[in-house]
Amino acid sequence: MTWIELAWTMMASASLTLAGIHLFAWLKNRSDRAHFWFFALAASVPLFSVMEVLAIEARTAAEYAVASRWAQVPLFFVVVSFVIFVRTYFNAGRAWIAYGVVGTRALTLLLNFTTGDSVLHTRIADVVHTTFWGAAVTTPVGELSPWALVPQASNVLLLAFVADATVALWRRGGATARRRALLVGGALVFCVVVPLVLGLAITAGLLRAPTPLTACFFVVVVAMGYELGRDVLEVARLSTELRESERRTDLAARAAELAFWSWDPQLNEVWMSPKGGELFDVEPTTHLSREALLARVHAGDRDALRDATQRALQELGQFEQEFRVVLRHGGVRWLAARGQAEARAGAPALIRGVTLDITVRRRLEREAIEQRNELAHLARVATLGELSGSLAHEINQPLMGILSNAQAALRFMTAERPDLDEVRDILADIVEDDKRAGEVIRRLRALLKKGEVQRSLLDVRDVVDDVMRVTRNDLLNRDIVLHTDIATGLAPVLGDRIQLQQVLLNLIMNACDAIHGSEAREIILGARARDGAVEFTVTDSGPGIPQGNLERIFEPFVSTKEHGTGLGLSVCRTIVAAHGGRLWAENQEGGGATFRFLLPVVAADADVTSPAGADRPATQPWRHAGERA
Repeated sequence: MTWIELAWTMMASASLTLAGIHLFAWLKNRSDRAHFWFFALAASVPLFSVMEVLAIEARTAAEYAVASRWAQVPLFFVVVSFVIFVRTYFNAGRAWIAYGVVGTRALTLLLNFTTGDSVLHTRIADVVHTTFWGAAVTTPVGELSPWALVPQASNVLLLAFVADATVALWRRGGATARRRALLVGGALVFCVVVPLVLGLAITAGLLRAPTPLTACFFVVVVAMGYELGRDVLEVARLSTELRESERRTDLAARAAELAFWSWDPQLNEVWMSPKGGELFDVEPTTHLSREALLARVHAGDRDALRDATQRALQELGQFEQEFRVVLRHGGVRWLAARGQAEARAGAPALIRGVTLDITVRRRLEREAIEQRNELAHLARVATLGELSGSLAHEINQPLMGILSNAQAALRFMTAERPDLDEVRDILADIVEDDKRAGEVIRRLRALLKKGEVQRSLLDVRDVVDDVMRVTRNDLLNRDIVLHTDIATGLAPVLGDRIQLQQVLLNLIMNACDAIHGSEAREIILGARARDGAVEFTVTDSGPGIPQGNLERIFEPFVSTKEHGTGLGLSVCRTIVAAHGGRLWAENQEGGGATFRFLLPVVAADADVTSPAGADRPATQPWRHAGERA
């Protein structure tokens, strides 16, 4: 075996090996067509190599003619596979040039079997046996075919296609694209130019040497295989990193108690990580579907969860939902789900998401609310303790009236001729005084009552009037004048009546303490519309608040009073924030301080019933001027 036969055999074997590798890669992933066309290219090179070796070893002109004619068949597949590979893998090269290459190569194959011994020779008359670098080779002697220009034209078009693809790769930019342009583009140019020049010389009889197509094709196969191999290695690296990332993600998800899931509405199948099965408390053998999971959801939350996922599917948006899961052994688990709908061509959207166990958070929130309500209740009790003298006086008045009227009625009844009309009027007064005392006690019990927050639509003036009744006598005893400035037509607010009264009570009592010892003893309680909300204000005529304490006074246990607990304003800010509002303080230019808090108004289309008197015009400012204890 000569060195040429040995080299051609080794290159053919290497090409077959590469072809087998990429055929396997394509079978694993049929969508990656670049591997298939590389397989077609690499598998065609050994077939052409066999024809080339038969031509080199031909003993007669007939043998050479047969080998030369049939060599065009694998050559056709080499060129076509090469062109399609470049278009598929590199997405480069103009399509019309590619069609020109394939078309002229197909015409070459047709002419090869219809115009003489081959497309290159009309007739091969003889062969010449010579040596090339110590190896015996055979070269033809015969009449050139006029159709030989067709394969040469195909080669020129192929060269133009390769050059165009190489330039496109280079212009695409990036290290990877330019490396491919230099490596693959250079190999392709070498594969086309060298055989084109040497083939013309051998065909014309100017050079006695074997055609180097197998070697040139092998260079291209190695260059392309190198690039595809890099891609395979990159995929393997990414796959390893992906597995490592999945392990890390799974570890993080387990640490955070997260469950991953996806729902395919077309197949009605749910995929869920193992943690999801634990959270929903389903059997490992349960076929997961939307209905199977909804069956585990608390009946009170089931419709809301179903509507949220359906809306996300229709709008291709996100959804967040908190719901309860009824456990098989009894009890309830709170879960929070967040998902995103994804569009898919020709199929309903797919939803992916995560679920988190928030049972502990819900319990802590509940405990925090209970503690906040407890603290608010204690603050109310403390405030009412300060008002105890006034409240006792307010209750004592109707009780004394009842006693006096009852004694008078007894005296009238002991007369010989009792005046029944007078007795009737006295009894009516007793009833009125009883109602008045009962109303005082009712308001007092409401303020002292412990319980959960009960929010409802509240008329601003009703809330202010209730506070005024409670503080009336204390203001008289302190010789303080309170003005009210309530705007007309204020929209109702949504809140807890007792807690909002507590805020106003605390602010008014603080204002009373602030003006203790001042000559101007006035407080203004106002309410007006502002930026889609109702703004309440309590303004005093005292010395004001030190600039550095405007925010600190709202911190727990910070008080400017000698015997203050430092909880009142902190509780007030917490209550206002829980109602979606904001509480702050500011000093007035002429002296004194103003406490302001905003409460959002109820939307016009809210599904609630307006309280009685909500549209009632404001009365004249309530003024205690002239009244004294």
